[in-house]
Amino acid sequence: MTGMTISDKVIDAHAIDDDAALYRRVRIDAVLGHDATTALLIDDFERRGLSIWDKEKVLLTNDHFSPPSTAEHADISNRFLAFARGQEMPNLMLDRGICHQLLVEHKLCQAGGLIVGADSHTIMAGGIGACATGMGATDILFTLATGTTWMRRPSTIAVRFHGTLPEQSAGRDIVLELLRILGEGGAQYRTLEFHDESRSRLSQDDRFAISNMAVEIGAKFGVFVPDEVTEAYFLKRDGEFLGTMVRPDADAAYERVIDIDLDALDARVAKPWQPSNVVPLRDLEPIKITSAFLGSCASGRLGDIEAAADELAGQQVHPEVRFVVIPASMEVFKKALSAGLVETLTDAGAIFNHSSCGACGGIDKGVLGADDVCVSSSNRNFRGRMGHWDSRTYLASPRTVARAAMRGELAPDLYRDLEVR
Repeated sequence: MTGMTISDKVIDAHAIDDDAALYRRVRIDAVLGHDATTALLIDDFERRGLSIWDKEKVLLTNDHFSPPSTAEHADISNRFLAFARGQEMPNLMLDRGICHQLLVEHKLCQAGGLIVGADSHTIMAGGIGACATGMGATDILFTLATGTTWMRRPSTIAVRFHGTLPEQSAGRDIVLELLRILGEGGAQYRTLEFHDESRSRLSQDDRFAISNMAVEIGAKFGVFVPDEVTEAYFLKRDGEFLGTMVRPDADAAYERVIDIDLDALDARVAKPWQPSNVVPLRDLEPIKITSAFLGSCASGRLGDIEAAADELAGQQVHPEVRFVVIPASMEVFKKALSAGLVETLTDAGAIFNHSSCGACGGIDKGVLGADDVCVSSSNRNFRGRMGHWDSRTYLASPRTVARAAMRGELAPDLYRDLEVR
C-alpha cells in the first residue's frame, strides 16, 4: 500500500458508496453557479419539479452579464435572478464580482472541502486547500437536487516550488511556465498538487492565480498543500479556521514530480492563440499593443492591482494604448480604492470598470476589434476569446501588463532596469 494524495483523501472522506467502485458517489460541500450557465438548467429544474437539497450550500452570482450590455443579456440575467429569488436562495450575490473570487471570499469555501461549480475556473478554490472543479450544467442540475455527484479518483502530479521569486515574476509566470512544460492536456483529469517549499512562501494571490489556470493544463483539481499562509487567510477572512488541513502522506503515490526553481524564473508570456504557447519575455520579438487588460478571476486581486500601481505611479499609459482594469470583486475594488491604487492608476490613464467577466470573455467593457493587439492578465487567449476573431491576445502577469501599457509594446527588455541593478 502506498500513501494518499490530497485529492485521494478528500474524495474518500466525502464518498458515500463502496470504495471498490471506479467512480465514487460523493457528497458535495458547496455548489457555485453564475448567470450564464445556471440559466441553462432552469427549464429542466422546473419541468422536473426539483427542489434544492440544501440552499445554504449554494452560492449564486451574476457576473457574466453584470450589468447587462444588451437586451439579450438582460433577459438571461433576469431569468437567472427570477429563479434565484423564487427559490429564496440565501447566498445570491448580486453584482458583487466574479463568481470564483466571491467563492473564496465566502465561508462556504473551506480547506478540505469538495466543491463543484458550473464553470471550469471553480478549480481556483484549490488555492486555499479545497478540492474544487467545474462541471457542465446537467451535472450541476443533479448536484443541486441531490447534494452528490460521481468522481473518479484522479492520479496526481506533484509540483514543488523552490527558491524565491525574482522581483519581475509572480504566480502568473509560474503557471505559464507549467503550461509550457505540460501543455494544455498534460494534466488531463489529474490533480496538480502544489507544494510551496519556497523560501519566502508564495502570496495567497499568487496561489489563486496558479490554481485558477491549472484547468488550462487540463487538471481536475489544482490544490495547494495547506500551510501557514492558508491558515492566515482563513483567520483574516473568518476570524477562525473552520476547515481541515488535508495534507498528502509522506509516501503519497505521484504519477510525476515537477520541481520549479523560482530563482531562475523570469517573466513569461503566452502568445496567440493558446495559453500553452509560452516563451520567456526575453525571447519575444517586440510587438506594438493597442490594449492592455488587468483583471479576471485569474489575476484581478489586490496584489495584482498593487503591482500595476507600483509600475505606473507617477507615469502615464502610452497614448495609443487603452488600459482596462476590472477588479475581481467589489471587495477587491473597495480595498484598492482605500489604498489609493485606483487613483494612482486612473491618474496614469487606466480605466476602471465594474467587477465582472466582461473583457475576459469578450462580453463587454473592453472587447477587442479586428486590429487590436492586447496584453492581458486573463486566463485564456484562444482565438476570438476577447473579441474579434482576428484580434491577438498575449497572456502575462499584471506587472508585465502594466509595463507594456506604459511602453506601448511587449518587448524583451521590459525589465532591463531590474537586470542592471
